[in-house]
Amino acid sequence: MDILFENSYIRNKKLAKEIYRYYYFKRKIYIFSYVMLGFFFTKNLLSAIFLNSYSLIVFIVAPLCALVPVYCYICQVNAMIQRDNEIHGKEIEVNTVVTDEFIQSTSSTGGVSKVEFDKIKTAIQTKNLILLHSKANLIYIFAKDAFNIGGKEEFVTFLKTKGIKVIGK
Repeated sequence: MDILFENSYIRNKKLAKEIYRYYYFKRKIYIFSYVMLGFFFTKNLLSAIFLNSYSLIVFIVAPLCALVPVYCYICQVNAMIQRDNEIHGKEIEVNTVVTDEFIQSTSSTGGVSKVEFDKIKTAIQTKNLILLHSKANLIYIFAKDAFNIGGKEEFVTFLKTKGIKVIGK
């Protein structure tokens, strides 16, 4: 098997923030939910000001619903970093190679994972990352600026040839 792409990154707080920022704030369902919460809160506020009629529940529930993802985001980022530090005592380096048949990630802790392309559901592009989301809800991470072999544009094109839907930039 020839290596078509090779990518290396370090699992640190910056990486965790970018991953969870996408999952909690930039997915379409969440954006839609935040817009709807804002709409109902604003409508309720305007009714309170101009009609002297409002729902106290909307004033309480809408902000709480908006704050829950923020709390989850902070907890997830901190948990990822704390787990890595507790188990390994340091940030983990991950090297990922891509062949025509599979993706294999090797971490500095000695862990190796291998996945075939038919198990990848979607590819998501964030500002600095390409996240491959598997059918088992695992995330395979590629830092856009950390390709040792190949490049980000070629990798995205390659994923499309494998029938993987690419979302984002």
